[in-house]
Amino acid sequence: MNKHELYHNHNYVYLLTSNIINRCGDSLDTILFTWLVYLLTNSAGWSAIIFGINQATSVIIQPFIGPLVENMNKKKVLVLSDIARVLLVLYILYVYTQNMLSPLILVFMTISISLIEAFHMPAGVAVIQHVLPNEHYDKGVSVNVSCTKIAVLVGTGLSGIVISSFGIGISLAIDALIFLISALLIVKIEFSVQEEKKTNRIIGREYLISLRDGFSYVFDHKKLLKLCFLCILINSAVVPFDALLAPIAREMFSGDAKIVSLLSVSVTIGTILGSLTFAKMKEEKKNTLVTFCGIVLGVYYVFIAFVSKYIANPITQKLLLLIGSIIIGAALGLMITYVQVKFVKEVTKEYIGRVSAIRFSLTYACAPVVSFVISIIYKVTVVDTSSLFVGFGIVIIILFLLANKITFSPLKKGDKSY
Repeated sequence: MNKHELYHNHNYVYLLTSNIINRCGDSLDTILFTWLVYLLTNSAGWSAIIFGINQATSVIIQPFIGPLVENMNKKKVLVLSDIARVLLVLYILYVYTQNMLSPLILVFMTISISLIEAFHMPAGVAVIQHVLPNEHYDKGVSVNVSCTKIAVLVGTGLSGIVISSFGIGISLAIDALIFLISALLIVKIEFSVQEEKKTNRIIGREYLISLRDGFSYVFDHKKLLKLCFLCILINSAVVPFDALLAPIAREMFSGDAKIVSLLSVSVTIGTILGSLTFAKMKEEKKNTLVTFCGIVLGVYYVFIAFVSKYIANPITQKLLLLIGSIIIGAALGLMITYVQVKFVKEVTKEYIGRVSAIRFSLTYACAPVVSFVISIIYKVTVVDTSSLFVGFGIVIIILFLLANKITFSPLKKGDKSY
C-alpha cells in the first residue's frame, strides 16, 4: 500500500492520536500518583502497598471483564473509561486542595483506576479492527505500537519536569485535560461496533469448559510451565524497582520526581534497545539469555545502593544511574522479548488467547505478593532502602542461577512438549 494511505484514514488517525495522548496521560498519572503517595505517607511501605493493590486488582478482574467488553459497544467503553479517568483525577485534585487526601482514599483511587483500565485495554485492542480494513491491519498495528511506546517514553520524561515545575495541583489538572482530549478524539471516530451474527459468544457452561481446557493445556506442557516460571521470576524481580521508585529518589539520592523520571526514561530506552537487539542474536545464545540478564538485574540493585552510599557528587550519581538503568533496561527488554517470542512460537493458534490470559494472571499475580512482603519488611525491621536493594540483589542473583538449571534442563521422558 501507499505509505501515506494509512494516514488518510481519519478514523485511524483519531484513534492513533487518542492512544498517544492517553499513553502520555498514563505516564504522568503513574509518576504523579507514585510521588503523591510518598509525599502523603512519607513511607516506602505505603508505596509498596499501593503498587501491590494496583497489580492485584488488575490480575483478579482482567480475565472476567474481557468477555464482558467483547459484547459491549467498544467506542462507548473507550469514551466512558476516559471520562471516568477525568472524574477520578478531578476528585483527587479536589481532596488534595482541601487537604482531605488520605491513604485510604488513595487505595480507593488505585482500585478504581485499575477497574477502568481493565475495561479500556481490551476495548482499545478491538477498536483497531473496526477502523482499519484487513489489508492495512498489520501496518496500522505496527504504527500504533511504535507511536505509543514513544509516547510512554516522552510522557515519562516530561512528567518529572511538569510535577517539579508546576506542582501537584496543576499537574493533576493537566492529567485530567489529557484524558478529556483522548475521549473527545474517540467521539469523532465513525464506525459500527455491531457484532457479526455468526460470532460465538462463550457464556455459562461453555465459558467454564473453555477456561478449564486452557488451564489443562498449560499444566500438561512442561516447557510452557517453565516459561510461566520464568515470567513469574522476571516480574517478581522488577517489583522492588517499580514499587519503590519514589523512595529510591528521596531516600537513596535525596532527589525529587526528576530522579523518578530519569530512572523510568533510561530503563524504557534500554528496554527498547534490548527488544531490537534480540532479533539480531544467534539462536544458541538465547537459551542462556534470561539467566545472564537476571544476574545483571541483581547486580544493578547492588549497584544503585553502592552509588547512593559512596558516590557523593550529584552529577556523577545521575550519570551512573543513567548508564546503569539503560543497561538494565536492555536486559529487561531481552528477557521480556525472549519469553514473548517463545510463547508465540510454541503455543498453537487455537489456545493462544486462553494461554496468554492465564500467563498474565499467573505472572502478574506475584507482583502484589512481593509488594506486600516489601511492606512487611519495612514495618517489622529498621532496614533502609539501600540495604533492602542490596539484599534483593543478592537474592535475585541466586534465584536466576537456580532457574537456569530448572528451566533449561532437558525434558524427562513422557513430558509433553509442543
